[in-house]
Amino acid sequence: MGVIKVVTPAVRRRLITGGGVTAGVVGGAVIALVMLAMAASAGQNLWPVLKGASAPFFHARAMARGFDAGPLMIGVLIHFGVSIVWGILFAMVVFGLSKPATIAMGALWGIIVFLVMHFIVLPLVMTGGHAPRASSMAVPIIEHILFGLAVGIGFLPFQRERPEHLPWWREHRVH
Repeated sequence: MGVIKVVTPAVRRRLITGGGVTAGVVGGAVIALVMLAMAASAGQNLWPVLKGASAPFFHARAMARGFDAGPLMIGVLIHFGVSIVWGILFAMVVFGLSKPATIAMGALWGIIVFLVMHFIVLPLVMTGGHAPRASSMAVPIIEHILFGLAVGIGFLPFQRERPEHLPWWREHRVH
């Protein structure tokens, strides 16, 4: 008979919170690195990738070429803060799923994050209500799917499968 690891509500909260934060940081780092690599390969200015999240506060200064400490620090903090929130929400939704299901849900989560950020959050926070739009939606969608996969993989060490999903557990449970 297998070992049953009991996850108390307190342990569950710690796993979801700690795992969500970790997953958000992993996802935020992956999408930042992907965006930096894409900008570098296209010969574009790299600083707006790191400063871009500060645009609602620093406007054109956030998108200007070159180093600028204020927008850079605020942009990175906002980027990772938002990624962490998405990571915690993901952990709340998927906690208890199998590890393969967690990774699959990560890809779906990336699409959900894209839709919410691109069509709701960015238009609300950008000056004049107009978020920058790419000529093709494929690149930001792929970036966000990679974000979601990274969040899913980042959460795996914290994932605990619910015993009630295991057939042998249902059969031997005491009523």
